[in-house]
Amino acid sequence: MEKFILVINPGSTSTKLALYRPLENEVEVVVEETVSVPVDVLEQKPHYTDQIDFRQQQVLEFISKHGVNSDQIVCIASRGGPIKPLPAGTYQITREVEEDIMHERILSPHSSLIGPVVAFRLSQDWGVPAYFTDPVSVDEFIPEAKVSGLPEIPRYSALHALNIRAVARKYAESQGKTLDELTAVIAHLGGGFSIAAMEKGKLIDSTNPNEEGPFQLERAGSLPVSDFVNYIYDNWPDQKSLRRRISGKGGLVAYFGTNDFREILKISKEEKDKVLILESMYYQVSKYIAAMNAVLHNEAEVIILTGGIVYNDEAVDGIKRYSSWLQKPYAVYPGGYEMEALATGAFRAFKGLEPLRDYGEAN
Repeated sequence: MEKFILVINPGSTSTKLALYRPLENEVEVVVEETVSVPVDVLEQKPHYTDQIDFRQQQVLEFISKHGVNSDQIVCIASRGGPIKPLPAGTYQITREVEEDIMHERILSPHSSLIGPVVAFRLSQDWGVPAYFTDPVSVDEFIPEAKVSGLPEIPRYSALHALNIRAVARKYAESQGKTLDELTAVIAHLGGGFSIAAMEKGKLIDSTNPNEEGPFQLERAGSLPVSDFVNYIYDNWPDQKSLRRRISGKGGLVAYFGTNDFREILKISKEEKDKVLILESMYYQVSKYIAAMNAVLHNEAEVIILTGGIVYNDEAVDGIKRYSSWLQKPYAVYPGGYEMEALATGAFRAFKGLEPLRDYGEAN
């Protein structure tokens, strides 16, 4: 009987699902698809905890559709989401993890947190382990990175750790190194941007896509503080609307009216006044790449670019125009490797190829 690893990766309006086949020393994808959550469900169940039963049923329908029964699942891999601050690595999803999510003892609420709960409940039903790897809340910041200009508002780690570490591992292996030997600046440029400093495999600093850094496809990034305070008071928006304005309706969307980067490139060729906006994004990304290289004392051996935006050569060339003076080689890994990374993390934990992290002992 063929065996599989089930991968669950929930987003705000859909869930990516996959079945991977475990081989001797690696995994291979069998099927991967995205299942949408109907708009009426999202409207009736706006909080992520309200959607758990519905999303779990979608997972069951997915494996049934592909002719797989629960006896064929050896383990489950889930996206971690913004749980609590944790060192990078793979964790088994336990009752404690489920309870922390259900009682919102978390970094921030997000639909991705549906994943570990569904994975845990299925693991209990099926008698198999469930894991998450490198959640958004990976925290390996050095102390200096956590200090802001106000004691009441410290900086905190929240980044695209899963894909960042996946591409870093790929690059390290291509150079005959382990991840723990790699020092690099890594820019994840997808729907959100995380620009991180990796020192000997640890993510010691990074921009937070929801709080700071360059403006992105849908997010405003760092803003002039005084003017932003005035903007809040002058417009009297409610908190939800304001958050939506800066994270969802900010960034390139605010200038171009779309979050499709291919369409943005097309518009910038037709409307010359939009060229400056696009150039400014490349400029800001490069500025933070240089800042993270400074964090690493100019010892980054490579600048790694990843995420959906770098499918476009124009974007890669634009970033290089502003950062080539750093005289570092570039490595480009377009798209995301999250599903593969989740399956691989679960596989390595299940096979005992790497030690599990202890969720209970994490601060």
